[in-house]
Amino acid sequence: MYTKLFTPMKVGNCEIPNRLVVPAMVTNYCTKDGFLTDRYIKYIEEKAKGGWGMIITEDYNVTEHGKGYERIPGFWLDEHIELNKKLTSIVHQYDSKIFCQMYHAGRQSSPMVNGGMQPIAPAATKDPTCMSLAREMSIEEIHTLVQEFKEAARRCKESGFDGIELHCAHGYLLAEFLSPYVNKRVDQYGGCFDNRVRIVDEIIAAMREAVGDFPIQVRISGNEYVVGGRTEAETYQLVRHLEEVGFDAIHVSNGVYAAHPLNQIIAPMFTNHALNMDTAEQVKKLVNIPVILSNRINEPMMADTLLVMGKADFIGMARGSLADPHLPCKAQKGQMDQINYCIGCLQGCEWPLFKNDSITCLVNPRVGREYECEITEAENKKNVMVIGGGPAGLMAARTAAMRGHKVSIYEAQEQLGGQFRSAAYPIGKGELSTVTSSYRANNEALGVDIHLNTEVSEELIKEVNPDAIVIATGAKPTVPPIKGIENTVTAEDMLLGKHDISNGAIVVCGGGEVGGETAHYLAEKNPNVTILEMQSDILNDMMPMTKTCLVEMIQQSGIKVNTNAKVLEITENSVIYEDQNGQQVTIPADQVVSAFGYKAYNPLEETAKKLCDEVYVVGGAIQAGGAIAATKEGYEAGLKI
Repeated sequence: MYTKLFTPMKVGNCEIPNRLVVPAMVTNYCTKDGFLTDRYIKYIEEKAKGGWGMIITEDYNVTEHGKGYERIPGFWLDEHIELNKKLTSIVHQYDSKIFCQMYHAGRQSSPMVNGGMQPIAPAATKDPTCMSLAREMSIEEIHTLVQEFKEAARRCKESGFDGIELHCAHGYLLAEFLSPYVNKRVDQYGGCFDNRVRIVDEIIAAMREAVGDFPIQVRISGNEYVVGGRTEAETYQLVRHLEEVGFDAIHVSNGVYAAHPLNQIIAPMFTNHALNMDTAEQVKKLVNIPVILSNRINEPMMADTLLVMGKADFIGMARGSLADPHLPCKAQKGQMDQINYCIGCLQGCEWPLFKNDSITCLVNPRVGREYECEITEAENKKNVMVIGGGPAGLMAARTAAMRGHKVSIYEAQEQLGGQFRSAAYPIGKGELSTVTSSYRANNEALGVDIHLNTEVSEELIKEVNPDAIVIATGAKPTVPPIKGIENTVTAEDMLLGKHDISNGAIVVCGGGEVGGETAHYLAEKNPNVTILEMQSDILNDMMPMTKTCLVEMIQQSGIKVNTNAKVLEITENSVIYEDQNGQQVTIPADQVVSAFGYKAYNPLEETAKKLCDEVYVVGGAIQAGGAIAATKEGYEAGLKI
């Protein structure tokens, strides 16, 4: 089935058992002083169990005040070694190899996460995302930093790691020295290419003094995607130099925090798959050391094909390893429908970091909870009835079935998925279907009985006679008391093709995520679309990176957006709304789409509790909200039964 994916290959003198790599991802699972936690160790162990060839840790800070996030690991103290020995010994119980990524955040940081210390950078500049003015490093500080990287490398080797990845990408400190976008120095560390790369040369030389031929690879941005930043032209020059000074592999990524669009480092669902593949291929032609390709690759056969095409030697799947840490094992067994694929939503893996929180995953709510939620066989096997086949119900059923319970799902509609069915229809979101599809396959493989077109009643509950019930009936579209609301069709029904798209004027009432995505979907077929939103901005319920993408797509599609617009009345051919000045405005509307949000739908809880002693309510049946809460609550219910 696969040509290269599960063949071994060396990085330096370390043989990696297969070509699947977990690139570094910030989790915020460690302590503020850089020590590992059981949470972090178990999170990494789960990937080792899953069969990844190389696991690259998140960026270890080499100095106390060089962090970009508050709770990342560190290697600036010898005291950090002990717990890292525990980590590496656990990983080495499996076939995986573990590399430690090292960095300094530079100006892409703030005093808030660094004990009140001002960020440092090659020049006194301010990152437009982090917005903290950095102080220019002195030459003495540069020399000190080189020694700090050297000492961190020593600690890494003593801890039992299989190699190091030096982080020279994504706009962090070493990338800042490499790039004229940030590096404005006129001394020996700024100006021409040779000067800008000098700090990296000194660091690799110092590391080699400390660790000898221990594998050391480097991560770079092929293109920074900012005006005046590094592009592929200099990257191709750079990689030849990096090989010459002694790096054992090159990991090709792209972007900096200030990149436009904001989807280069961590690509959302609207981004092309394998977007770095051509850059990586050219790098591979220029060097004789292995090349790692990352970003928006999470399908094993796609990964194998990229290897066969000569695009790279290893394939990184960071977010793919969150969605399913056991992806390699499943792929090797041919269980493709069993893989829970990343959908690029960024809701769990990225959005929490904006709030200095720890990461999770919408698709896999077990992420970060491996240390507290071991899925063990239940002592008392029960007959479990799950009412509702959306993400919450499917996750509850799967988790309960994994624990050995006899589980049945009852879904009123003709298909599984709940709101996730219609959520896959907007442009660029088709991959959401993989969530429902893989959850279905997971449940079928576990022997879960699935009953479609089955409306649950009191009589059916009596007939099933369950020991435990999970109510996951989801949410229904909100129908506000607006005159003429009966003249609308819901966004969900429009997306599912239950109504044809008008050739005339279309008005979408509601500019949240559902309204915005529906308007963009409709505008592909009819450009005469207007959004009316009561708040002062649209898409306020979306995380910033995906919101930025959709806002740009809405603007490009020509959709008219009216904010501060309170809908008062809907007639057969118009919508009347109140603008921010209190004036009534009437606009023509041949078709009006209702996207006023959702409300919880839970008609069975009282009945269920009369008939069963163990009842759980999860997801939209509790409160209408995002799928990340739904899968989390479904998972927790499955554990409790």
